[in-house]
Amino acid sequence: MTADTLTVDLNMPHRAVKAIPSGALRLVCREGSVWITLDHDQQDVILNAGEHFVAQPHHRVIAYALQTAVLRLEPLPCARRATASRWNWLPRRRARGLATA
Repeated sequence: MTADTLTVDLNMPHRAVKAIPSGALRLVCREGSVWITLDHDQQDVILNAGEHFVAQPHHRVIAYALQTAVLRLEPLPCARRATASRWNWLPRRRARGLATA
């Protein structure tokens, strides 16, 4: 099992507060009800059982259990951009220039 596929279930008793490290995460409320707040953001979300929220990599999340809850943390796959060589366009451009000349 690799770290990027690891999911974690947080068992949160009523009124428990958990600071969740920043990262691209999908937060799934499996049981109960959780209040989600983001550092340096005015957006707050309340998740009930079966609902989810996607946290962006630059946000640290604070979770507060409004009632006994289970909160699942699922990492999101990193979308890597395909990096093409900087020089791929040169041969095509030259070929087009020669063909029209």
